[in-house]
Amino acid sequence: MTTPQAQRIFFEAEAQAEWFIGVLRLIISSSLAVVLFVTVSLTGLPDSAVLELQLIYAAMTMGSYFVLGLGIILLIRARRFQAWMAWPSALIDCVFILLGSWLSLSNMGLSGQFISAFPTIWLIPVVLACGALRFNPALLACMSLVLIAGFAAILTIPFIASEAEARAGLVFLFGWPPNIVRIVMIALAAVVLVAASTRIRALLRRSIDEAEARGQLTRFLPSELDDQLSARGIDAMRAGRQQRMAVLFVDIRGFTALAETMAVPDLSAFLARYRGCISKAADATGGIVDKFVGDGAMVVFDDTHGDAATCAVAFSHDLLIRFSEARLGIGIHLGEVFAGVVGDEGRLEYTVLGDTVNVAARLEAATKTEAMALLISEDVMQALDQREEGWQHFPSLVLPGRQGAISAWGMTQVQARARATSGS
Repeated sequence: MTTPQAQRIFFEAEAQAEWFIGVLRLIISSSLAVVLFVTVSLTGLPDSAVLELQLIYAAMTMGSYFVLGLGIILLIRARRFQAWMAWPSALIDCVFILLGSWLSLSNMGLSGQFISAFPTIWLIPVVLACGALRFNPALLACMSLVLIAGFAAILTIPFIASEAEARAGLVFLFGWPPNIVRIVMIALAAVVLVAASTRIRALLRRSIDEAEARGQLTRFLPSELDDQLSARGIDAMRAGRQQRMAVLFVDIRGFTALAETMAVPDLSAFLARYRGCISKAADATGGIVDKFVGDGAMVVFDDTHGDAATCAVAFSHDLLIRFSEARLGIGIHLGEVFAGVVGDEGRLEYTVLGDTVNVAARLEAATKTEAMALLISEDVMQALDQREEGWQHFPSLVLPGRQGAISAWGMTQVQARARATSGS
């Protein structure tokens, strides 16, 4: 089963390939037009209505090919390209070749057995090389079948011109202008095949790089964001986005003194249980553990559904019930943040940045000076589904390291645990 990540990579590769093929159409049609008309101008065209009509057919074919390439490019730039569009685009290329060859034979009255004399048919390798750029074996097989069937059908066209007319036409077809066009077609086929090889290598390189980057990122990325990573991709995660979140910081009060009284194995087990309680509380309330730093942790709550504040306060109550071995300090703020991936190729890490994060961190720090277990900002209080009893109002709370005062609400350890135990 193809994963969303693989589907996204293949779709982007198909769109880029179709855009590149559109550019190649412009180059091929323009190059052939220039070469044909320059050589005809220099060598001259025999005085023949048939050959003049032949030149008109060639111009129409090249013009149509140019218009098709330009149309595809504009479609992709307008972000209206769909994966299925590659099929008609590719099959139209085949139709151009077969229709152009049939018109040329009919115009000159030659048998289908002379099809290889016409430069148009030499576009088949170029078109198939372009088909290889699409990374779609089924489409390439379909193109091949259409071209083979069309070529076989053209071979059945009967000879209708007089011997003199046929001889005159064939002499021109093997003159300088058509042969120069054939040489250019061979060169174009070589260019397309080199481009195909380069693109396949680039896609492989990109897949490897993305797999490596994803592997690095998942070491630090919260598991709750795996789906977002698969859907948006690493590049989009790096670009980040503004969104509304509740940000929570939690810390153990007096941890340094506590650690001095504990043996290393006991301290390790203590921290493991503490972090386990945080993770379980986050899972229970829809939070994402952004990071652990020593005895502290940062937890975020997406406010897409407008319940981030309620979930963050519920997390606090849940954690206070789960972890009763020590005193905790918790600060919560609600607002706009930048959420995304930062770092270089050696280390990628998911993070949440912005003033909302700073305020939440300082609210947690203020729980020490205000002797509170939990401090929430006015924004969090206003966003709660139900305002609980027992909150202490701090109308002008000065936060450490921040100018100006804010309105905040707090609960002591006893009040918060009592509230959590009562189920409110």
